[in-house]
Amino acid sequence: MTMRRVLATLIAFVLSASPIQAQFAPGARSAGMAGAGLLFAAGLDAVEWNPANLAWSDGWELSLYEFGTAGLLTGTSIDDLIEIATAGGSGDAGVINRMPAGGFSLFAATDGFVAVNAASIADLPQPGSPLPSVGLALGPFALRVRSRLVLEARMSREIADLMINGFNPERIQEYAVRSTGFRSTSLSEITLGYGKTVGEQLAFGVGLRLIQGHSLTQGRFFEPAVDLADETLAVTGAAVESPSGSGYAVDFGLSLDLGKGFRASLAAANLFQRMTWDDALVSHEAVFTDEDFESADIIDLVDRFSASDIDPQSLSLAVYEASRGLFDESYFPMTVRAGLGWTKGGTSLEVVGVAVSPRGRQHNSWDDRASVGLEQKLGFLTLRGGYTLADRGLTSVAAGVGFGLGPVALDVGAGRFSGELNGIDYDGAQVTLALAIRGGGR
Repeated sequence: MTMRRVLATLIAFVLSASPIQAQFAPGARSAGMAGAGLLFAAGLDAVEWNPANLAWSDGWELSLYEFGTAGLLTGTSIDDLIEIATAGGSGDAGVINRMPAGGFSLFAATDGFVAVNAASIADLPQPGSPLPSVGLALGPFALRVRSRLVLEARMSREIADLMINGFNPERIQEYAVRSTGFRSTSLSEITLGYGKTVGEQLAFGVGLRLIQGHSLTQGRFFEPAVDLADETLAVTGAAVESPSGSGYAVDFGLSLDLGKGFRASLAAANLFQRMTWDDALVSHEAVFTDEDFESADIIDLVDRFSASDIDPQSLSLAVYEASRGLFDESYFPMTVRAGLGWTKGGTSLEVVGVAVSPRGRQHNSWDDRASVGLEQKLGFLTLRGGYTLADRGLTSVAAGVGFGLGPVALDVGAGRFSGELNGIDYDGAQVTLALAIRGGGR
């Protein structure tokens, strides 16, 4: 199998349904501290973590580019996912033995600009936004532009078996699609943040976000049609896409200087919000046979999805079923962050807890968490590390480094997700890279 097909297979698994940067750690500093970036986030980081922190800054920052991506697998590992995606019917059967009966799921969030270019390399439909993540902070004001792609995907154990071991006519009645399907959201945000002090110890801040939706897509596969005489099966796939949307959200934050280097913070993202998607839907349908799971080129499989405007008078059953629940809670939930931090000299320590409202689907599956992060400045180097305990027994260990070369700042943060609950394993990773020019105080 060529490297191009390996790349295309992995990208297609994530993006094939299409024609959210991860909330877990926007900003390389917070990524390197496992999401504990609330207390002393400054400049453009403050826009998304706590806009009140803008009030403490009299410097400026120009973000030239920021890239962030994260993914979490439930029920399988990263290595096994690659094996499933590239086996072509002659893979390692042990992958299936390690998978729970319910199959596995993938949650991924990445930069929309990178998604567009990655899909272009693989000759796949471009699901993201052409806008890169950039921004400008000047004293208590900041403007941030971001684009993101958020994906949820599920695959049954039987379909994974078909991809790993190939089609076996003797087991033709055992293959089941079950909950195999996907949901993806592509959007861009423009956020304006402002912070102001009240006295010498208290600061508050607000952030107003305007949201442009590029695509909301939901798809599913249906149980195979089995021909016992010819010993063949066919699987129908259907997806429904809303091609645009718009909305807004309001964030609010408080920051309290407790003295002797201690600071307490409270911030609420999406305190008020609204998101509306276009109901002029587009459908995508295709039929796959048992041979397709073994030998067909992934580009051909993706191209087989035919797109058409939906006519309510001639709606197929597959498209109708795929569209159910498309708009249900298709917005960002309110996320509340609270924490306590201490800083002295070049050392900073933060302890942060995050809670997410149960309403609203556009958030990451690792958002409910408690994090502790440490930052140490050593001349032109800044070292970071952190640990997170998230919902459902999920944990994350992260590390990062920052390089300050005069006004130029390069920051990198990365972490690994892992965990196990009720016999189901978690595996994932995240990485964020940011390049900026800074001046004045922060």
